[in-house]
Amino acid sequence: MPFAGTIVSHDLSLHTGLVLPDGNAQAFSFTEGDVLNWHRNSPLFGQRVSFEVVQTPQGYAAIQMFLLNEKPPRSLPSREITACLVAPVMVAVTTYWLSHFLLFPPIFAYLPAINFITAIMFLLVNGTPRTHRPRPPEVMLLALATCGGAPILMLLIIFTRSRLRSEGVIALVFALLLMQAILFKRYYPQVYDRQMWNLLFSTAEIHQGKTPLLREPIR
Repeated sequence: MPFAGTIVSHDLSLHTGLVLPDGNAQAFSFTEGDVLNWHRNSPLFGQRVSFEVVQTPQGYAAIQMFLLNEKPPRSLPSREITACLVAPVMVAVTTYWLSHFLLFPPIFAYLPAINFITAIMFLLVNGTPRTHRPRPPEVMLLALATCGGAPILMLLIIFTRSRLRSEGVIALVFALLLMQAILFKRYYPQVYDRQMWNLLFSTAEIHQGKTPLLREPIR
């Protein structure tokens, strides 16, 4: 059920604020990312908005907010949807390129590909504002991490300034990383062979014609 109200507080440093519904004394918190048609060229304080209310672990919050003096946007930013659709395709293309042109074995082609695309998706997610509900890039980032991109995601969360750096996210990514480490150890122990990785990424070895050896089973 949509409500109408006025934004009575906006903290530019925290990217959050409060909206007061008409005829109600209780204000609801919101994040800038939930103001879907705000173009950041005007202050939010004092703006009339329509919004919906959901319950979060921190209490009730306003979501799906629209400034009443602005044109409503499309339901989801097109670039976010496009990025989510392109990400799996790019994983497949990069894996094929490494396997076909550099003669990487399938697992050695897949792991760099999935981690590379996960890093790109992380940069996209890190550039979007925080919202009370997951956005498509955040869901895709988690899917990529689950499918093998957990190592690079863990490194990026720890060593970069990111809004994703929270205890819950770190614990989830670490659990995915541990699970993948166990599965690779069980089914693909060759990925732990450092000499094999050195050989794969050595341009000298590739140009010396030693790459056909990569097709041989690894003992």
